[in-house]
Amino acid sequence: MKKNVLIPCLLCLAAALSGCSSDKAGEAPKPAETNEKINLVVYSYSSGIQDSEFQKFFVEPVQKKYPNITMQLVSRNGDKDTPEQIIASGNLPDLILTSNVYIGMFNKLGLGMDLNGLAKKNNLDLGKFDPVGMDAIKQFGDNGEIYALPFSMNYGLMIYNKDIFDKFGVEYPQDGMTWDQAIELAKKLTRKEDGVQYIGIDPDYPENLTRQYSLPYVDEKEEKPLINTAGYKTAFSKLKAMYEIPGFIGEKNKFMYTSNGFFKDRILAMYPVWGDGVVGTIEDMAQQGKPLNWDMVTYPSFEDRPGIGKPVDLHLMMLSPQSKHQEEAFKVMSTLVSDDAQIAMNKTGRMTSLNNDEVKKTYASELKGFQGKNVQAVFKLKQAAIVKPTDYDLPFKQLIREGAKDMAQNNKDVNTVLREVQEKAEKAMTEIKNAK
Repeated sequence: MKKNVLIPCLLCLAAALSGCSSDKAGEAPKPAETNEKINLVVYSYSSGIQDSEFQKFFVEPVQKKYPNITMQLVSRNGDKDTPEQIIASGNLPDLILTSNVYIGMFNKLGLGMDLNGLAKKNNLDLGKFDPVGMDAIKQFGDNGEIYALPFSMNYGLMIYNKDIFDKFGVEYPQDGMTWDQAIELAKKLTRKEDGVQYIGIDPDYPENLTRQYSLPYVDEKEEKPLINTAGYKTAFSKLKAMYEIPGFIGEKNKFMYTSNGFFKDRILAMYPVWGDGVVGTIEDMAQQGKPLNWDMVTYPSFEDRPGIGKPVDLHLMMLSPQSKHQEEAFKVMSTLVSDDAQIAMNKTGRMTSLNNDEVKKTYASELKGFQGKNVQAVFKLKQAAIVKPTDYDLPFKQLIREGAKDMAQNNKDVNTVLREVQEKAEKAMTEIKNAK
């Protein structure tokens, strides 16, 4: 999930939005007649929704219940159909599909609306959703506002290649493992055999650990970076322990192996990862007759935070206050968070946003590649508390990545790396503030 730093011109565009609607201030548009044909523009921004999923999980259930409602999907694609371009075009969306880290961005653009009133009017119980997920949404409301409804949740898990474990006679990982336990396993699996260098574990980007530890980039008042701290030292110490395993650093100082190392090269034994990032690949391989001998366990946890996995990562729906069809748009939202719609998504590996054990039990049941796997591992950990995003997250995240790379490739110690990143972050914060 990539974060955007808002640029000043967006705020100017957002300010102009207040005049886009012909309705009187504070009044919601009147609902259309039941048989009136309504087309809703749905804007997807980092929601992970593919066209085929939109048709199956959004269009079909809505048209079955409301045949007069059609939906047009517009997706951000690189530099095409960005929020800036969408606003400038005047073709404002009725609904926005995005993730929780972008709620603040869309609110600043004037495209966020409190849903409490519509939820009460339509008898939608907001208590039906996963409470941790709703807490992440509530962070953006100073007075109890609810700016989005979640339609699915991302989740952390650790996939592993059983063939590599079998090759070296190492016991498979177990649910509930800590990072230290996973690292000890990795030491037994990072070895060269028949000219092939196997890698025991790949932590991927450093923010996977820092976010799991619920570490902010800046203080609450956004006055100074918080990189050179005890929490970051804990997270970077785990990274350092993995980088220092003999054989981990490859040719040309390679220190990240990621999905290619696991699925294509098949040299990576354990891969802690976001579920949404691997479900499609696993299922495609199974459907193509190229299965991998794999399974999954819970994401490794920190020793002082047992049972805590990756942070909240929601895919959600926002309703634009500029929509002329707010009543119909909210009916669409309600349909997509119904038990039937959620079960349909959950069965195909897009995890439900509902706090409902019966719905959760159906997870991945329609996926060929997940048959016989430890699929319930995705529900065994609590999600880490999320830190409210800021405009400094993207540049600071890049600095932290560069620091981890420096530590891996140049064998720098943790204290030196964090001190240098802190200094760079302080300089970057000053430059960002001066540019505003």
